[in-house]
Parts: sequence; C-alpha cells; structure tokens
Amino acid sequence: MKLKRNLSFYMLGRFISYIGTGIQQIAIPLYILDITHSAIMMGLFSALNLLPNVITLPFAGILGDRKNRKTIMVVTDIGRGVLILALGFLALVSSLNIYILFSVQIFISIMDSIFSASSTAILPELIEEEELMKAMSLRGGSDAISMIIGPSLGGIIYGVLGIKAVFYLNGLSFIISAVSSFLIIYKNVNDNKEKITLKSFFTENASVLNFIRKNKALTQLSVFCLLINFLVSPFFDIVFPYVLKKCVGFNSQQYGYLISCFTVGILLGNIAIGAYLNKFSTKVVIKLSILLQSVVLFVLAFSVYPTFINYIGGHNLKLFIVLAAVILLSGLFNSGINTPINVNLQKMVPNEMRARFFAILGVFCQGAIPFGSLIYGFILGKFAYQYVLLIVTIIFFVTCFIFIMKSVAEVYEPPMLESQA
Repeated sequence: MKLKRNLSFYMLGRFISYIGTGIQQIAIPLYILDITHSAIMMGLFSALNLLPNVITLPFAGILGDRKNRKTIMVVTDIGRGVLILALGFLALVSSLNIYILFSVQIFISIMDSIFSASSTAILPELIEEEELMKAMSLRGGSDAISMIIGPSLGGIIYGVLGIKAVFYLNGLSFIISAVSSFLIIYKNVNDNKEKITLKSFFTENASVLNFIRKNKALTQLSVFCLLINFLVSPFFDIVFPYVLKKCVGFNSQQYGYLISCFTVGILLGNIAIGAYLNKFSTKVVIKLSILLQSVVLFVLAFSVYPTFINYIGGHNLKLFIVLAAVILLSGLFNSGINTPINVNLQKMVPNEMRARFFAILGVFCQGAIPFGSLIYGFILGKFAYQYVLLIVTIIFFVTCFIFIMKSVAEVYEPPMLESQA
C-alpha cells in the first residue's frame, strides 16, 4: 500500500509540474520575441536555461547522495514555484523586464538540476525492484502525456490570457508538486553532515567516474547514452525542422503535428512496456528496439529524399501521412531503448552514489547536445540535406551495431540488488 501511495504522489507531482513547465516553455520564447523582436535574445534565454543546469549538476549529485532526497525535492519545488509566481506578479503590475526574467531563469535552472538529481535517484527507493520497469514505463508515459498537453496549452494561454497567467499556472504547478512530494512516505538513508569542500567535491565525483570505469557494462551503457544524445537530439532539434520547413515545404503547424507524433509514439511505447514487455528480457527489448530504430531512421531519410518527394507529388497529404507514421514508430522504438536502459542504470548503480551518477551522466549527455547542434548546423550549410540525413543514419546504425556486438550480458541483465523500498 505504501509503495503504491509513494509512486502515485511521485507521478502526480511530476505530471502536474511537467504540464506547467511545458506551458511556460512554449510561451516564454513567444514573449521574448514580442518584447525584444530579437532571435538572439531567444537564443540567450535558451543558453541560460541549459548552462547553469549543466554546471550545477555535479554539485546537485553530491547533495542528492548526502542529504534527504525528498526534502531536496520539496524545497526546490517551492523555490521554483515562488520565483515563478513572483514573475507573474511583476508581469501583473507591468514591472517585468527582460533582465529580471533572465536573472530569475538562472536560479530556476540551478534548482532544476538540484531537483532532477534527487528525483531521479529516489525512484528505486519508493518501489520494489521487480516493479522498476513498470514504474519507469509509467513515468515515461506520464511525461509524454504532459509534453502533449503542456505545449498544446502554452500558445493558447499566452495568446488569450498573457504571460502573467502562464507564470501563475506554472508557479502553482510547482507548489502542487511540492505538496505531492511532501506526502511521500520516505525513510532517509543519506545523512552526511560533513561540509562540502572543494576537495570532497572532486573526490566524491571522481569516485563515481572510477566506479564507471571499473564496470565494463556500465561504461558501455554510459558511452552509448552519450553518443545517442550527440547524434539524435540535435537531429530532431536542428536537422529535422530545417529539412521539413525549409527543404520539404511544410508549415509550422504541420511541423508541430509531426513532432507530436513522436511524443505519441513514446507514450504508446511506454504503455506497451508497462503492460507487456516487462515480461521479456531487457536484453531482447533493447536489441530489438535499437535495430528497429535504425531501420526507421533509414526510412525517414528516404521519405524526405527529393526523388521520393517528387514521386509522391510534393509536400501533400500523402507525404504527411507517411512521415507521421514513420515518426510515430521512431518515438515507439525510442521508448524501447530509453526506458529499459534507464531501468538497468538504476539497478546497476548503488543507492549511495545514484544521484551523483545520473548527475555526471547528465553533464556529459546534455553537454554533447550543443556540440552536436553546432556540427549539424555547419554541415547543413555546406552539403545538401539528403546527404546529411544519409550520413547521420549510417553513423547511427554503425554506433548501434557496435554497441550490440561489444556489449556484455550484464549490460542488460544486471545483478539483483536488495530492495530499497
């Protein structure tokens, strides 16, 4: 009973806060563009949303392994809620400006990283180990639904009610999330009262890197996650919108519908994993999903090839349906890779260093995305898009093939640990 209660409150808080965040993520760029008319300012805000988060993650991991993870989640949720509600008040009295918005975003980004490290690490402590796959698939499905609802509402709420309503809704979502986290029944096993010094900061993070280095299976999984983030995330953030809008000719609304298909695919994939695939070996699920994802990316590259577009009659309904189906399948198989891998990572890393591990992994994975974006942006300016797509899919296929051939059994079937619930 306690386990179901804990998981319910964990998921409820995450779901509501993700909807609020999704609303704000869509509305903020529109607001910045309205008041500054500058794409540079939009890019600067995006950097302020990412860089403090990445820089703070190693410290956030130490906090998550030393202190009460539930308390950290509650405090950071309240902190973010108060700051965002303050932005709403400033907007209401017409005192909000771009400098205040940027300054507050830095602190929000820092709290995002602190919350994320503890929130990721606490999940295995709230449930039985054999339920971890189902819980992770439930979390992935919940995140996908919130990513559909939040962005869908963001543009409407901003257009009808203005930025102040966006801030009030998102701030309230964080307060509700804090209450949900507070209601979790949690026994703290991390209570290190030693002061965090520069020496302990490097020593404790170095111990995690050493643990990864000594564990071949964990090293392979971590490197694979890094490479996939480098290849795939910028592909959908940079290459895909460029190809669909500038080269193929779809408008922004059609592009939005196609991206929504990817999220729907993630949702369906996590539903399938939670309902059926948890009965199968994670080794089989991951291998099959990787192979199918590689095939889908090749089909996707072929679907926007100029010869095929001309054959099907240009950017018409037929092409839209083909791309929608392929993108949905891509999201489906993406969840078949991400969810089981995250389950294995949760199981393979000891509880006392789990927050630091995911924080360090986040630094490398998130840090790889801007470099990938810069490289993609450069080569798109130098080469025809169809060749870029072909090269990317070939590199992705080779990376996945090497991972499957080189990986050891422990990557997929980690030894059972004692339940932390």
